[in-house]
Amino acid sequence: MLFWFQGGNVIKGESKWVKIVLLILLCIYITLCGTYFVFHGNEGIRGSFENFDNDDVKYLRSAWTLLENGRFTYKDPNADTVFIMPGITVVLAAFVAVFGKYPILQFKIFQALLGAACLYMIFLSGKKLFSTGAALIATGLMAFYAPSIYITGTLLTEVCFYFLFLLTFYHTINALQTKRMKYYIIGGIFLGFSVLFRPPVVLALPMAVLFVWIIKKYKFMEMLKFGSAVVGVVIVILSPWIIRNAVLFKEFIPLTKSSGNPAFQGTFINYDRSVEQSENIDYYDIIKRQIDIDVDKYGSDEIVDNAVESQMTRIRFDRVIKKQPIKYLHWYTVGKTIMNFKNPFLWVVLFNISVEKLNKQHFLLLISGIVGLILLFITGKKNRDGVKLFPAFCVLFFNISYLPFYCFPRYMFPIIFCFALYGAYFLNKTVFWCVRSMKKGVIRLFGTTC
Repeated sequence: MLFWFQGGNVIKGESKWVKIVLLILLCIYITLCGTYFVFHGNEGIRGSFENFDNDDVKYLRSAWTLLENGRFTYKDPNADTVFIMPGITVVLAAFVAVFGKYPILQFKIFQALLGAACLYMIFLSGKKLFSTGAALIATGLMAFYAPSIYITGTLLTEVCFYFLFLLTFYHTINALQTKRMKYYIIGGIFLGFSVLFRPPVVLALPMAVLFVWIIKKYKFMEMLKFGSAVVGVVIVILSPWIIRNAVLFKEFIPLTKSSGNPAFQGTFINYDRSVEQSENIDYYDIIKRQIDIDVDKYGSDEIVDNAVESQMTRIRFDRVIKKQPIKYLHWYTVGKTIMNFKNPFLWVVLFNISVEKLNKQHFLLLISGIVGLILLFITGKKNRDGVKLFPAFCVLFFNISYLPFYCFPRYMFPIIFCFALYGAYFLNKTVFWCVRSMKKGVIRLFGTTC
């Protein structure tokens, strides 16, 4: 698996020591994941299998229902859903089919192996963008980054999406560097499968690519040719899902109908809903009087829930947000960006390491990435090549894609590796400059014959 799509050719050219260091990093990571499974058990699963009160347990129940009667469900096991994309349910269903109703340990082991594959893809991407040294450093940074270990013990979309997105990311770099159609098509395939786990990527990654195209001065016809190919591939991959939704719900639903709730929650600054009392807005009465929605079904019908909450968002925008535009502009830009990145995505106290220390690790990774990006800008025009800015554009547009909604660190984990890439570039350059300075100092001290 680790040598798919020319990845093996890239590493064949490396020295024995690079391969050994990379292998050691992967082995350490898998060992840490295994230790986490033993030490923490099922702490990474937050929901109850009695009450089905969290995403993780609902995903597994969805897999059971899919195998039992062929229906894709989520909140209500008796009702078809478009609340989530089907990717994680299908993967879990495969594990249930092979290992039984609760394949939790097997799935966690699978995710640990996928996590190692993600590290390998980070190495390949770092080598493509910068150098072997930077690639190894980035791999090490992410191998020891606490959330990279934590996510393998969950039953969430993170690991599968992370892996597919890294495959998309790597082949997109190839496509941008070579302008070869085959890499755009391969990238489009992985983008399509990524969307089956996380819909926002369908806009975020193409926007990042568009900005690189502009910097690299792609011709309009080149953009049209490559863009059309990728769009076509993604549509083909999503077509069974789109057709299923059209047949069951009698409307065109390309992704999901679930944006209402996170959009409404996102209208509250710092998610403080205590202000609802002072605002005194009777959302249900307004919706009943103005809009043709059966509000009485709210809470029991996913489609109605989404429609009602979308209208609640609109009403609050008209009655509250418009009256305080500067305050809410700050919240929807700076405030939510801080919410996305202020903490690592961790819902357990990993290995009993204090939360403060893990927060510092996260903060240092972000800072090193920002410093690396700044360094890229000030060390010469060739380093401002559009492809090297691709990770930064990915971070920018991933963040932007979530700003209209409820924002928190879980959504940003899959692009934290971009900070690691820039941080590794900074650290690698720092080591290089230090070594070069030391050599110059030795030569000045002892002469050139030393």
